[in-house]
Amino acid sequence: MNKFVALLGLPSALVALEMKPWLGEVWEFELTPAFTYSRYRNVQNGHPQLSAPSNDYVLAFDLGVAPASHWDFAFEAEFADTPRQKMGYRSAAFQARLLWSDDTVGDPVSFITGISLRGVSRHSLSDVSCPYHSNGNLEVTGALGKEWDSGPDWKVRMYGFGAVGQANRGAPWARFFGMIEGNQCNTHRFDFFFAGYFGFGSKEQVNTDHFDGYSSIHHQSLDVGAGYGYHFEVWGTLRLAYTRRLYAKSFPEKVNFFTISYTLPFSFF
Repeated sequence: MNKFVALLGLPSALVALEMKPWLGEVWEFELTPAFTYSRYRNVQNGHPQLSAPSNDYVLAFDLGVAPASHWDFAFEAEFADTPRQKMGYRSAAFQARLLWSDDTVGDPVSFITGISLRGVSRHSLSDVSCPYHSNGNLEVTGALGKEWDSGPDWKVRMYGFGAVGQANRGAPWARFFGMIEGNQCNTHRFDFFFAGYFGFGSKEQVNTDHFDGYSSIHHQSLDVGAGYGYHFEVWGTLRLAYTRRLYAKSFPEKVNFFTISYTLPFSFF
């Protein structure tokens, strides 16, 4: 069973850490550099509004490994360049997940839970494009999925992901993600996805001149997107994705995201 895992190109430019409820091969590392360009003109409930469109560039590096058949770990580093931040460090994260059931080995569905920790630079928190709540961010996650096979390869799979989080200050948040994927000849991979992100702060207005993270903001967003990946068998997967923000409250609105990523599997054993 091919369980190769590709980067999602996350809609809200939130987290590139893996969300699929399937693990890679034991002790096979996966390195994924990803570049996202996004553009928006306004922040809903923002004051003052931006004087010019925000053209944002985010570079992320993700490294994951499954040291056992039911565990995996991932590390990520993000760098951002926006009108309010020159290219530099934005955040770093660590994730650990436990697989409870696996449909690729006969279970009805795949189900995985996890926990992640993300540290965000103080400079990035003053940037309204940075989607995180505070310097220290903790999430508890879960994902449920099912795939349908034809021979040794999966043909169609779908899954849903949910998370609740709390930072070292401010209100909690919740987010969800859903994806359906198709695999043609284990070479061409197509996907459609949607995502939501909801912060439960008390403030409606976003002060763009004196911004300090979304920890106190009652923000909401809904995104949809589609992607195409070309799988090179041994040499990994190259993927392109486009995401559009359909709805935003107290958050950047009408954002267009363009993401390119490349996942390279390798092993030292």
